[in-house]
Amino acid sequence: MKLLLWDIDGTLLYSGGVAGEAMRAAMSRVYGRPSSNDRREYAGKTDQQIILETFADVSHDELKSKLDDFAQAYMAELTVRRDEMAQRGRVLPGVPTALAHFQHQPDIHQSVLTGNMMAVAELKLQLTNLIGYVDMQTGAYGSDHHARVELPRFALARAAQRGLHINGSQLVIIGDTPNDIACGKAHGARTVAVATGPFSVADLAAHHPDAVLADLADLDAVKAAIG
Repeated sequence: MKLLLWDIDGTLLYSGGVAGEAMRAAMSRVYGRPSSNDRREYAGKTDQQIILETFADVSHDELKSKLDDFAQAYMAELTVRRDEMAQRGRVLPGVPTALAHFQHQPDIHQSVLTGNMMAVAELKLQLTNLIGYVDMQTGAYGSDHHARVELPRFALARAAQRGLHINGSQLVIIGDTPNDIACGKAHGARTVAVATGPFSVADLAAHHPDAVLADLADLDAVKAAIG
């Protein structure tokens, strides 16, 4: 049995910048100012990490005490922008075909590992009609921990609760940033990097993933990369 953990933003879909706008608006409402507008600066980071780094002059305890308020504000901003996200966002090449293929493999279970909080992840996947392909209950989210490298253990624990006893060597982490690669390597997972986010094939290859793809459009290449 393998557990595939897909990153969301830049790997499965692109929100057209709408999610970033909503996040910065929520940060302004709850914390007083927004984060940077530089996509590469927060690519591969969890929502919590972005907050902690943006407000480095504020104690972690104080910031974390407002995370629930931030989550509510973020969801409210996204809800207002639902139609805009549906119009400006897009599913990335080959994604539905790849997800559908692996969904029907008896020796594969698939979920997500994302810096998004779980509610945000669900909304993004609902708006792009991808949520039916993954088991959200065995995923790992930015609401679980601020450090992405810690997230695989949450997915492994949730898989075990559902009777799926997976070890690190049975994990495959697919993402579009160096942080996705580092996260997988820290747990002995197979790492597949996809250059559909802000990093090129060369950028990602420099971090030595097990496989690098330009995108997910070639199903045979995706199957070979996942192994």
